[in-house]
Amino acid sequence: MFYIIRRSVQANITNAKKYNLLRFSSTSGPKDDIKDAMDIEANLFDNSLLQHQPVNTREALRKHKSTSTAHSKQARQAQKNAINNTMAKSVAPPVKRDLAPLIKDSELNLEFARLTLQDPLMTTLLTEVRSRKRRDKNKQIIIEGRRLIEEALKCGLRMKSLFFSQKDQLTLLREPVAQAQHDHNTKIYKVPQHDLKTWSSLVTPPGLMALFERPSPHGFDQQQLNTDRLPITVVCDNIREPNNLGSIIRTCAALPCTQVLVTHGCCDPWESKALRGGCGGQFRLPIRDDVKWEELALHIPPETANDCHVFIAENNLEKIENLNSTAIDYADLESTGAHNILIIGGESHGVSEDAYKFMELVGNRGKCVYIPLASGIDSLNVASALTLLLFELRRKLINQS
Repeated sequence: MFYIIRRSVQANITNAKKYNLLRFSSTSGPKDDIKDAMDIEANLFDNSLLQHQPVNTREALRKHKSTSTAHSKQARQAQKNAINNTMAKSVAPPVKRDLAPLIKDSELNLEFARLTLQDPLMTTLLTEVRSRKRRDKNKQIIIEGRRLIEEALKCGLRMKSLFFSQKDQLTLLREPVAQAQHDHNTKIYKVPQHDLKTWSSLVTPPGLMALFERPSPHGFDQQQLNTDRLPITVVCDNIREPNNLGSIIRTCAALPCTQVLVTHGCCDPWESKALRGGCGGQFRLPIRDDVKWEELALHIPPETANDCHVFIAENNLEKIENLNSTAIDYADLESTGAHNILIIGGESHGVSEDAYKFMELVGNRGKCVYIPLASGIDSLNVASALTLLLFELRRKLINQS
């Protein structure tokens, strides 16, 4: 094909040369005509050497797409900037609200602020009170009711904030609250009764609520820990009812035990119902919650490691037989150790397998104990069973000493 085109071009060139020669011979301006003929010949020869290059469709589309994408991004960014500028101009500056004025009550010798629903501080305080995650992070607890608040103040807990709805309720706590406000700069707020009801987690709110710092297990002074405490650690396993857990802690504080360990999976010992069930027991002995079984041994006094006895409260004799273990009547319990661990489980789930594995660590110093019951009665309430076991264990320890 190339040769055919070349021959055709050469024929055209030959004809052009003949034509130019004729013009040259018959005209009087040969120089201009010869120059034109030579330019035509050069152009025809250069065009004959050009080859066809196929177009890559994919490459062409890619280049076009990248170019259009860049333009579209610029257009979207310009539109976004225009919207932001418009919104910045249209948004009004925040309105500054005055803080609630302090009311100085000379009769009560207290200062408090009256909060309304429109007060911005109301939202902040509501978040602190209702959010368990926030309270756990800040190591705080909510205590409701006059008696429980008074008990917490007697035990030396630090009160951060106090909320009340009626003045006569605050009058009953005038002296300890005034002391707390003087020592720790406690904030006192008067809140409408219907708002205080929404804050409370109880069915019948008492109308008095306080935010306290949670007592640390290491916060008890040495004199408080050495007041006739028995070498007993109570381990709560699968306790899911807050009222039961509170009653267990109350019994342990009445004995008193060395400490209470609440394993992972139990309910929160600092929840409002557990605090009311404990009647202030949480403020009188060390409590360690969310303890994993792998770390439980770390909370036992190290000097008693070689003479530590483990007892599991278990009334399911069939379960004991399946585990190839033996159980003794709690009244027949004879040997105790330098430190004694009593593990008690919930009424629904009982004691976990981790508890039996922990008991195996002490060998023959680990035993299962049960309470004999009348025919047809499977078990006692967990708090009642613990009370029997603890006071029998206490009697054994006192007799041995």
